[in-house]
Amino acid sequence: MLGRKIIQIECCDSTNNYVANLLLDGKVEYGTVILSDEQTSGKGQRGASWLSNPGENMLFSLYLNTANLSVKKQFVLTQYVSISVSHALEKYGLSPSIKWPNDILINGKKIAGILIENQLQGSFIVGSIIGIGLNINQTDFKDLNATSLKLENGGFISIQDFVFSLINELKSFWKIVESGNFDLLEKYYFSYFWLLNVESIFSDKNGDFYGTIRGVEENGLLKMERNNQIVNYDLKEIKFPIKQP
Repeated sequence: MLGRKIIQIECCDSTNNYVANLLLDGKVEYGTVILSDEQTSGKGQRGASWLSNPGENMLFSLYLNTANLSVKKQFVLTQYVSISVSHALEKYGLSPSIKWPNDILINGKKIAGILIENQLQGSFIVGSIIGIGLNINQTDFKDLNATSLKLENGGFISIQDFVFSLINELKSFWKIVESGNFDLLEKYYFSYFWLLNVESIFSDKNGDFYGTIRGVEENGLLKMERNNQIVNYDLKEIKFPIKQP
């Protein structure tokens, strides 16, 4: 079912919003993919924006049946999508890293971002809108610490070809989610994890500190060791170094 129907549009405010509106009208099936050439109000995590030059990058949303996944396990979806994107990039000869929770980096520069918006029913997730923005042919990012497939590979990349490659990876890794083998999914996730077990200088509301990432809690909070104690951080409670030491 996943990727069986692909809807290509020229422009929207955001592909996730486009899927949400289709849902309200009852006009979208599980597994449907939305692709847009341009977004006027692309969304990132916690209200951040996603900027992309028209026609140069992949702006992608997928409506997924999460098979009544428990809300307590929602970070599984973050792991699943991050791994799928990373594996697709590897097929293009790149060495991606996952910066917690789900930014995808190449040599310390951001190439992709992920936004997952869940539909809840009680304590279960019954559906998810998965948005992925990935830089493919854009080469000018001004002062942003970003890169693209074209910058890394040195030539034009077909957005359509990458989309089909990504859909194949999403299909493949979804089988692991459906099987309930979350330990295997976590193993894949941490194999890509940026700064895992590497002492670095981070920042929080109290300023800079030396710390070492030791993993991620089941609820998605970052596990940081500092001063021989484990401290958990939520998104935007901590700032990462720009580059790996």
